[in-house]
Amino acid sequence: MRRRRSIATVGLLALITALATAPAADAAFGPIRLISRTVPEQAEWAAAPAISADGRYVAFEGTLEEGRSGIFKADLETETISRVATGDPFQPVTQEQQKNAPHDPSISADGRYVSFTTKAPLDPAHDTVPNSEDVYVADTSTEPPTYELASAQDDSLAALPGQSLASPRVALSADGRRVAFVNGGQVYLRDLDTEQTMLVSARRNPETGEMEPGVPVPGGAVLSQPALELLVGAAISGDGTTVAWIGAHLPEQVPLLSDEAAAIEALDERNLQPYDEPLWRRVADGPGAPTRRIVGGGDPLAPGCPADGVLSDPPCQGPFPGIISNHTHNNNSATGWLGLQRIDGIPQLSEDGRTVALIGNPDEAANVFLVNMSPGLTRDAAIRRLTRQVPIDPLDEGEVVNKPNYIRYNGHIWDLAISPDADRIAFTTGRQLFPLAPPNLLTQPPAQLGLTELYLIDLETESLQRLTHGIGGDAEASLPAPAKAETERAENGNGTVSPGLDRDGHVVAFASTAANLVAGDGNDSSDVFTISDDAGPPAPGTVAIPPTGRRKVKARRRLVLSAQSLPNGGVRLVVIAPSRGKLSASARAPVAVGRRPSRLAAAQAPAKAGRPVKMTLGLRGPFRRLAHSREGLYATAFVSFHARRGRTLHGKLEVRFRAHPGRRR
Repeated sequence: MRRRRSIATVGLLALITALATAPAADAAFGPIRLISRTVPEQAEWAAAPAISADGRYVAFEGTLEEGRSGIFKADLETETISRVATGDPFQPVTQEQQKNAPHDPSISADGRYVSFTTKAPLDPAHDTVPNSEDVYVADTSTEPPTYELASAQDDSLAALPGQSLASPRVALSADGRRVAFVNGGQVYLRDLDTEQTMLVSARRNPETGEMEPGVPVPGGAVLSQPALELLVGAAISGDGTTVAWIGAHLPEQVPLLSDEAAAIEALDERNLQPYDEPLWRRVADGPGAPTRRIVGGGDPLAPGCPADGVLSDPPCQGPFPGIISNHTHNNNSATGWLGLQRIDGIPQLSEDGRTVALIGNPDEAANVFLVNMSPGLTRDAAIRRLTRQVPIDPLDEGEVVNKPNYIRYNGHIWDLAISPDADRIAFTTGRQLFPLAPPNLLTQPPAQLGLTELYLIDLETESLQRLTHGIGGDAEASLPAPAKAETERAENGNGTVSPGLDRDGHVVAFASTAANLVAGDGNDSSDVFTISDDAGPPAPGTVAIPPTGRRKVKARRRLVLSAQSLPNGGVRLVVIAPSRGKLSASARAPVAVGRRPSRLAAAQAPAKAGRPVKMTLGLRGPFRRLAHSREGLYATAFVSFHARRGRTLHGKLEVRFRAHPGRRR
């Protein structure tokens, strides 16, 4: 007992020391600014912000200025907004036309150039493929802007056949003259000055190990998940030297261990989607430059790994051998790095491309990883995990009561951004609990559950802080459900998405459906915001012991929610209400692309004051079979509490209907 007390004392002293020397994070970042508005009007909706490296301009997609939909550019200094590429006023009006409007912008370092994807033939002389999506770059230094077709063939201005797509925020180099995009499942790089288009995802000859310039990867080089409406694209570094993407059909792209290649081929045949891993290629090194793995199950290039090495050889193992060797149906990662989650997993690159920030799912939930791609490092030595999940079992009622702010499934990291200087990383998550490990959390977690909020990692100070908060410092509030159709473009339609950072990470742009981040936000839809760190270098914080005595604090009425997938394909909700009353719950999800969310399940139960109440959601009729698929069915659960007195309380959280064959409870 004495030894245990000594260790605890040392740990407490270490925690106090860490807090005493930590930066005063709350004071550093200023108020949140609403960007997607002009003097006379607020945007009907706005999303997918891309911020210039100089921190002055933000490009975004939305509907603004008399109902025009498309791409806009905001000047943060003059507080003006200009059109980059839009349709006619009050058009488009249908959801299908909305998808055809210009979308997914990226912006150059000085804000002059903006890239985007559109079906509109802005260069009809060369964009001659009917009804095709193409990538353009707008030069906003002219009035009106002039457009260059980026998804064009080599040595030509003629459009590539098929559909092209540029990833938001990361498709354009800092000088705005090089564009990375995907066409026909392959990754390309267009140099607008030389009119050269390079096939980045060239095939690697597995027998010779040499790259085959100009030869595409059979079956496609890029992961495609149309059923999950996932973005498929590529990222380019600021200096234009490096391109990264989420790769599929790995045996045709990178070196693999002998048993690894066979395992991946078996996974590709069995699964609904190919095995995926993030890939990286330094195109500045010439046409023979190899495509490299960023992470993975194996590392055949590691020192000591023989030419015929296998996963069981210790020198040959990569950071996460389980994502290939564990093929059970209960393993979310059996399909590869992203698993089966609807997250924006496109790798994010530093200015020189040597540092990669990415989201992965090697365990149960997606987390943030930082990888050094400098030559000579093994994959184990190169990778650093920046976030971890701390599980709390919702069935342990004692834990739920003692830690009412936490839920077991803290949530995935949904998307992220890295500053060009690689010192700061912004990410979004609904997670409630962070472990005491660098980077250390310096701010309080949200007071409400189920909201996706914005966090910032400062690698220089090893700190983590929450940036989004409502007026008065409370957690942000999301839209009432169901969300409007146009806000569903902002990925989950719940809280914050699409972060972006300026050159040194002191200005953060993001989109959010929250209605209480700034006063006067009245469009009930997604908007674009910025928050900046104008306080200069962080000063050391202080730790104070409060005086003794009791202070009466008014208790806040709220719902505490958690959820767990059941073996039979249902979902168990655990709800804590502030008083006696009635609880009602339902689950909704779009079961087909373009469809509005359907009501999948419902339940009711009496509420007990401050005590956990279990409610079971079972899928109705035709939806029941979806729970027995490999992926299962992701949905949003909405819970309402009706008290005898006081206002009705509402809450929501993401749930997963997925049966576990062979398991019973």
